[in-house]
Amino acid sequence: MKLLNDIAIIKAGHPFRGKISESKQPDNDQPETNIPESNKDQAYVIQIKDLDNDGAIKWDQLIRTSLTSKKSTNWLQKGDVIFAARGLRNAAGYIDEITNPTVCAPHYYVIQVTEQTILPEFLAWQLNQEKAQRYFKNLAEGSSQVSIRKTLLEAVPITIPSIEKQQAIIQLANKVNEERNMLQALITNRNKQMQGIAKQILS
Repeated sequence: MKLLNDIAIIKAGHPFRGKISESKQPDNDQPETNIPESNKDQAYVIQIKDLDNDGAIKWDQLIRTSLTSKKSTNWLQKGDVIFAARGLRNAAGYIDEITNPTVCAPHYYVIQVTEQTILPEFLAWQLNQEKAQRYFKNLAEGSSQVSIRKTLLEAVPITIPSIEKQQAIIQLANKVNEERNMLQALITNRNKQMQGIAKQILS
């Protein structure tokens, strides 16, 4: 077992100041990565509301915004893990694919794995499990807006099974998520059907 700080580099999200406003400029971006800092001041941004409790990123609802900070931009890359330092649940999300210039809001930490014995996707899964979530809950600071300091995140214990076991767990977790999404879609469809029946009969 190691601490997160032993196997990864942890960086803060983009230093936005105040409210993140949606850009009014037309979306002319083509899918691309490694955007040079000198010619890109527009980016998609992942905010707290864009990550669900299971760590799934809601890519279709991200907004584009202008980057006003003069600091070097920490663009999200494939393989990164993002961690919500604020909110009711400190969920972690895995960046599987990324096709547009994207950053995180400052309420996130970006985790970049440096240890070859652990898969980033497995790390994200582990941070979402009960053991890690209990660690965060016990150490969270604040009342209405609880938060996790970087030093606390760095010190979370991480278990590293074999790569083969990590891959098996990831495959099972992905299958569970697929089944959950299918069931949720079925429930939503049935509710719409019942609403239609009720409207037809009761109006």
